[in-house]
Amino acid sequence: MKKKKPVELSNKFLKNMKAWQKLEDETIRFSEATLKKSKNPLIRMTMEMIKSDSQKHKAMQQMLIDSLTKEALCLSVEELSMLSEGLDKHMAAEEKSLELAYEALLNSELFVTRYVLSLLIADEEKHHNLLGRLDELKQAVVFVT
Repeated sequence: MKKKKPVELSNKFLKNMKAWQKLEDETIRFSEATLKKSKNPLIRMTMEMIKSDSQKHKAMQQMLIDSLTKEALCLSVEELSMLSEGLDKHMAAEEKSLELAYEALLNSELFVTRYVLSLLIADEEKHHNLLGRLDELKQAVVFVT
């Protein structure tokens, strides 16, 4: 019986990823154009965040494409175990950051303050979730090996 290859190895999947990268390029160009036009610190900060995120997204997409077309990603137990101590410590720091951020948000009234705090909270939550996913990955690798 012929072994079915994963959908990620299909041309359709790879075309989708490359199309997504082009959209990230458009977002980067839009952000750069807006940065050139605006002197407003709030708009500039928002555009810098969007530009930076889109650049990271594009790099992540390329890493995924490369892992499918060149060399597969591989994580060893050793690589993940070296994260363990720092991971727990950093997750605790992220939790404390979120507590402080939510407290600041609850005690703020001005739109700009609340806007910036909400952006910070979203990023801190994302960091906390990323660390949690790494922890899940670490546990999954240990379980599988």
